[in-house]
Amino acid sequence: MVEFDLFKFEGQMFQESLNHRVREAYLAAYSVLEKAYGERQEELCKQLNSITEDVDGEQRALTGEVIGYEETRWLEQTEALAAMAIALLASLNKSFLDAQKRMLNKTYPADPKEKYTGKSELLKLVTEYRARFNIDLVKIDGFETVREVTLARNCCLHWGGSPDEDYKTQTNQRLLDTSGIINLTPEQLDSIIGELSQFGKSLNALMSEVWKNHTPSQSS
Repeated sequence: MVEFDLFKFEGQMFQESLNHRVREAYLAAYSVLEKAYGERQEELCKQLNSITEDVDGEQRALTGEVIGYEETRWLEQTEALAAMAIALLASLNKSFLDAQKRMLNKTYPADPKEKYTGKSELLKLVTEYRARFNIDLVKIDGFETVREVTLARNCCLHWGGSPDEDYKTQTNQRLLDTSGIINLTPEQLDSIIGELSQFGKSLNALMSEVWKNHTPSQSS
């Protein structure tokens, strides 16, 4: 009898969501914004170069201000897009961690008398995984990325993308742009997704082993 590995299935769904939902949605929107920004900048630069008679410099100065405005708007738009992508990633991470532990509710039930403590929802999950499955999430490759995405999401949600003390002290602050605001480039997103993907695969393997070690062998 072939066993259906639910952990492997959930892991595959996690990988698919990372790559075919978050990544593709972000890149599609980023491409539209980048194209519009590039076209507008090209138009304004041509306009600036065409100014030949401007005795008092007002027209040139005005065009320069518009170029600066467009640059600011581009940065604000990419920050907003990054906040969306980060929120989606944080949500996927939480759903994945919840799904993994839920599948062992019967064989490794949560102790109703036990309070899984932690200063955040993520740290409460760390405590629960240690207590129920003897798995230390913190030691799994990619956990630091899970933590940074979670804290970055909190900054975007509560502080308009400005880093709070938790983000500054508990992460490598990889997601700050030149303005000191949480942001993402397509290259950074690919890197983040790769690290989250590795975390998911590693946790999958550990949870699958916990499940197999508790499940009696079956033969056809």
